[in-house]
Amino acid sequence: MCFYYSITKKSINTLVKGKIIKENQLSLFEEHYIVSGFDHPRMPIITDDNPEQIQHLQWGFMPQNVTSFEQAQEFLKRYNTLNAKAEDISDSKLYSESYQRKRCLVLCSGFFEWRKVKKEKIPYYVTLKNDEMFVFAGVWNETTDSKGNRYRSFSVLTVEANELMANIHNTKKRMPLILTPEQAQVWINKNSDEKMLQTIVKPIPSNQLKAHSIKKFVPSNSKNLDTSDLIAYYNYPEVFGLLSEQETIF
Repeated sequence: MCFYYSITKKSINTLVKGKIIKENQLSLFEEHYIVSGFDHPRMPIITDDNPEQIQHLQWGFMPQNVTSFEQAQEFLKRYNTLNAKAEDISDSKLYSESYQRKRCLVLCSGFFEWRKVKKEKIPYYVTLKNDEMFVFAGVWNETTDSKGNRYRSFSVLTVEANELMANIHNTKKRMPLILTPEQAQVWINKNSDEKMLQTIVKPIPSNQLKAHSIKKFVPSNSKNLDTSDLIAYYNYPEVFGLLSEQETIF
């Protein structure tokens, strides 16, 4: 699953070379060491209908029949649409149309997941090994209220965990769908067909990621924890014993 991630202005060389974003677009969004999906924030997204621009969409996908702020609030209280399961998305009543016509890229620099060890749940911070910014695959939607106001929202796709993430997220064994720049171009190309899309709906290889344990935090208090200290390495000798360093860094 992917309910928490970070977006910090680290190196974007790979995304720039891959023609996903431009250097001057970094000024269009704020840094956050933690973003909680349960706050339903507006986050920087690249959509297939305007791939040259960075737009801000609300995290928490909303269907077409949500046409007012009040309906949106009620829907998001009742349903968790932060993630969409990639394996089922083409048949999903909620997501299938967006999968076919409204795909997007979610800018990211790292994400959070919890590992169950004995009776403990240890938080981990996961990034690319090259420490560069990357993108999740997403789907988006747009609804319009009676006054003509538009609401745009998105969901992050998830896939079966790779070996690294299966060791960390060892209960659900899921992970966000991370795309290379080449895959990202296919994802937001409106001419990509089902066969082309399915070739990139797979977990990123474990050897392209790294992860380390971090200090426990209360997710509901994430706004007060939005500092670099949150993603710093933290050791748990009482949990991992003498193998603490090997066990907490991948």
